[in-house]
Parts: sequence; C-alpha cells; structure tokens
Amino acid sequence: MLTYLFFTGFVLKNTYLGNPLYILLYITCFLPFYTTFQIIVFNAFDNIFLVNLIKYSKDFVFFTSFVLFILGTKEGLLSTKIKFSLLDKLILSFLILTLVYLIIPLGDAAFLSKVIYSKNIFLIGIVYFFGRKTKFNSKNWNSILRIIIILTVLSFIIAFFENIIGIHLHSLIGYADYNMFVNDIDPQGNYGLNWSFESQASNPRYASFFADPLEFSASLILFFSVGLWYYLHSKLRNNKIIYIGLIFIVCCSFLLALSRGAILAAILVLCFGLFISKNYKTLFTGLSFVLIVFLYNLFFASEDTRYLIEDTLTFQNTSSLGHLIEWIQGLLSIYENPFGVGLAMSGNASGVDQSIKIGGENQFLIYGVQMGVIAVFLYISIILKSIINSFITYRRDTSYSNNSISFITACIKVGLIIPLFTANAELYLFVALFSWYLVGQVESLYNSYELN
Repeated sequence: MLTYLFFTGFVLKNTYLGNPLYILLYITCFLPFYTTFQIIVFNAFDNIFLVNLIKYSKDFVFFTSFVLFILGTKEGLLSTKIKFSLLDKLILSFLILTLVYLIIPLGDAAFLSKVIYSKNIFLIGIVYFFGRKTKFNSKNWNSILRIIIILTVLSFIIAFFENIIGIHLHSLIGYADYNMFVNDIDPQGNYGLNWSFESQASNPRYASFFADPLEFSASLILFFSVGLWYYLHSKLRNNKIIYIGLIFIVCCSFLLALSRGAILAAILVLCFGLFISKNYKTLFTGLSFVLIVFLYNLFFASEDTRYLIEDTLTFQNTSSLGHLIEWIQGLLSIYENPFGVGLAMSGNASGVDQSIKIGGENQFLIYGVQMGVIAVFLYISIILKSIINSFITYRRDTSYSNNSISFITACIKVGLIIPLFTANAELYLFVALFSWYLVGQVESLYNSYELN
C-alpha cells in the first residue's frame, strides 16, 4: 500500500509540473493490477475503506492532473497552440453530449449513478487530450514498450502456472470474498468466482493478474500488436526469432484466456498489420493457413470443437445467444427511443443498476440506448477517424518511435472492434485508456503533417 502511495505521489508530482507522459506511466504500471491490488488489500486488511481509497485515488490522479495541467502550467492543455482537429471536435462533442445527459432528468437511474457512469466516459477524453499534448522522445517510448513486454511475459507466466496447478490466481487471493463484501455479488460458476472464469464446457479460463479473463484477453490485443510491430520492423534475424517467441507467448495466453472474440480479433490485427506494412505475400499465406485451420477444425476436429464452432456461428451457444438477446434488446430500445433513455441505463459499468438496465453486451448499443442515435454516430466516427489517422501517419512517418506509435495504435483500435461488439469494452481500463492516450499522440503527429 505504501509503495502504491509513493508511486502515485511520484506520478502526480511530475504531471503537475507539466509532463503528461507520467499519466501513461500510471496507466501502464498500475491499471493492469487495478482489481487484483484491491482484492489483495481488502483480504490483507479486511477494510473496505482502503479499497475505496484505491478506487478514488485513480480518479483523483486523472481528474486533478487534468485540471491542474490546464490551469497550472505555462503552456496549458487548451492553449492556442492546439488547433482543434476533426477528431478533437468529435470527442468534445461526445463529451458534451454525455454532460448534457448527465444534467437532464432522463431515465430511472439515480443522479449519483449517472455521475459514476459518466466519469468513465470523461476519462476517455482526459487521457486522449493528455496524449494530444504529450511530446514523446524515443527513450520515453522505448521505456513504455519495455514495460509492455514485461507485462506480456509476466501475464503469460502467471496464467501458465494457473493452468499447470489447475487453480485460478483469483481463488488464491480471495476474489469471491472481495466480490461479496465490496460489490455485493455472490460467487458464481463452478469455480466459485464468476461465469467469465469458465468456458461453455466448464473448462477454466484464466485471467492472470487482470480483473477477469475478458479484460486479460482484451489486453492481449495490445501485447500482440506490440509483438507484431517488433517482428515486422526488426532487421536482425536473431531479433526476429525473439519477437516470434513473444508473439507465441501471446498466442498461448489467448488460449489460456479462451476468448473466441479476442482470438478472432488477433487474427484481424495480424491481417491488418500485414496489410498496412505491405507484407502482402505473408498476408495471403497467413489467410490461407487460417482458412485451412478453420476448415480442419470444422470438419475433422473433435466433436466438442466442432460443436463449439457451429454453435457460435449459429448463435446456439449460450454465450453467443446471450449476446444476441442483449443486442436485440438494445436495438429495440434505440428504435423506440432514438434520443436515448438516460445515462446508467445499460451495460455493466459501476453505477448501472442491473435491475433496470437495458442490453449491455455491445459498447456501441450501450451508448445508443443511453444517449441515442447521435451518440452511436459520434462514437463510430471517433473510432474510424482514429484508425484512419493512425494508418495515414504510419505510412507518412518513417521515424522509429512515431512509426511504431501509429502502427500499434491502429492495430489496437482495429483489434478492439470485436470486443466492442461483444462487451462493455471501454471498462477494460488498462487497454482502453492506453489506446486512447496513443490516439491523442497520433492525432498530434497527424495534424503536424497536415499543417506542413
């Protein structure tokens, strides 16, 4: 606990002095362990106050840093040196729309629930504009990438040992007790945790040090993008072998997390990365290999594997059917209420009362249910513009650090599209906030080229 307090103070001090890079350091070093750290602290001290202190300290870091960075530096965040681009305006419009729906008396959710829910949306804007103002140098960025590689290897090692001993880390650190006393959620599933820790066939799914297997699998998209960048752009044969090993570790982690959506997202990232880096022959070979593996599993694999694929494609699988039902509920709500039903009325975020929620298995529909068609349009436009600008910046800038930032950003945002369709994916704080920070950084690079 003391280590965390010292680390937080170190981040705040440097951010208050006008260096927003330390916010990215906070995201990278702390948010992967955000939930497990709370669990350990709760079970060590049996004190909910300390857990709440950790939760609110995270918000304190982001919001106070943002306010003081605007008001307390010689070159504020909203200084005239930033000329608002189209992406800036889209994100500001989305934030203003959220603020409007926070204020107006719409929906059955309590005002406090709306405040808690909207806070997560405002975090997206905060880290985006921090990224917008950050000036990376190659040393800073390489340090962040090294931390990502350490997280990649460490997360695999922990998940691997979970699999070897057949026990979830979360069972050992007291996840069930934490969930019961802090979140008022009873243990669920065959492993006494919740249903996300097991597959349809009741096989265990591992989360390593992340909150759950779904957050772990979403973070693996980031790890995979970093490994792919290094492999495609390394000119030394020995280094390529190392990076193949890194990619292999990530692929093994995908199997341990056992998320079909994340595995499909990784294939999408691989194809997209090969395409934008102009590795067309490798792309064709890779697609052919994926097709062969798919056809083999569909026709010649074990019955369990074939049934899993068929049930997933036909939405007869319980998980897939659950997604479909939630999507239909969301679409019907948007059709009946094109201007939304109010904040904190959909999804699984904190502040959402599950007894009144409508839908919740699709990030696009979640925003649409709450804030209407305009919110869906803005959110889709933001994501598409982020990907397009990252792609253009990657093709234009050949410098090592800028090239890697734009490549990794484009791959992450493309890869996260699938989790966005199947989950409330903006709740995966580490990968979500990390990616939005990089989107802000890429936007600054993109605008500098446009001005030139």
